[in-house]
Amino acid sequence: MKTEKIAKMGCAFVLAAAVFLAGVGILKTQAAVRVEADRDCSLTVSVEIGAAGGENDAYLSDFNQMSIPVTVYRVADVDLTGQKFTAVDPFGELDFTKAGKEWETAAADWQELARQAEEIRQKAKPGPAGSTVVRKEAGSTAAAAGKISGLKPGMYLVVPETSCNPDYTTRYAFAPCLAALPSSTYTLEGAGSDDWMYDLVIGLKPDAEPLFGKLSITKNLKNYNATLGRTTFVFRIVGVDKNDTVRYEEVESLSFTEPGEQTITLEKIPAGLTVTVTEIYSGASYQVEDGKEKAVLICSKEGVELSGQAEASVSFTNRYDGGNRGGYGVTNRFDFDGEGGWIWKNPTTSLGN
Repeated sequence: MKTEKIAKMGCAFVLAAAVFLAGVGILKTQAAVRVEADRDCSLTVSVEIGAAGGENDAYLSDFNQMSIPVTVYRVADVDLTGQKFTAVDPFGELDFTKAGKEWETAAADWQELARQAEEIRQKAKPGPAGSTVVRKEAGSTAAAAGKISGLKPGMYLVVPETSCNPDYTTRYAFAPCLAALPSSTYTLEGAGSDDWMYDLVIGLKPDAEPLFGKLSITKNLKNYNATLGRTTFVFRIVGVDKNDTVRYEEVESLSFTEPGEQTITLEKIPAGLTVTVTEIYSGASYQVEDGKEKAVLICSKEGVELSGQAEASVSFTNRYDGGNRGGYGVTNRFDFDGEGGWIWKNPTTSLGN
């Protein structure tokens, strides 16, 4: 039997989609022709399947700019009927006879087997059967994809590597899954042709995690009039996204009883925001020297560590202006309510206490 037809499988990496589990969950077949045991199979991972046209459509732009390593491990042999799988070392403890007996239990069964296989892989560290990198080829109009050829018929554990988008504002994780080679339209969908297809295409199903960074604000007080007592400098911090929508807002302050330098660091600011820091109060009888407003891009920890992005920081320098006005400040704090509003907290926290 020869066929050039390619089986396309959507949402493969969560093992919860029925379209995937119809293929390896029930393994139902009416094929009269046996599997060609010596024939090579291939597995293509494409961002166009699973990520596009559904809830993951927003991720497609990121995926087409990323390089996502994918590695496969052969976990089981398949018999000539294409129905029976026998685990191979070091995955010998996997029991394929218990999985996918009914449609209702197939998803949970196969997800659990994939979890067990990944656990074994992490402990035993076997050599892979193949690997690829999902990426968009330069000048190509096709979506990002990666193909692994030369795979023997059997069951494979597919492990996409957790990867960040180009600007390191989002981290994408992908659950390992199991894929059977070869397959057929009948085994994938429960109906249609039973011709064995030796080339399978599956898609990425991501779990997106936003990344965060931090901001350091440094105040350098060049001189100080001790007779006026403690002095306070207050900063308003506003972060906006690419659409100029405010996503972060805070007020912070630094108090001095002598000249010198102090730094305050704000944590857990969404990466990718452009943050403007404005010195809204420069202390009684003190004057800012180098501008009251500074803007900076918030970079995630991953961006700083993996791509050399600069950690966000701003600095302000003040000097005593010769006046005789003393005083210090009060800080009001607000929490963003996630719906465009702010919740007032700690309304009269004195910096002098």
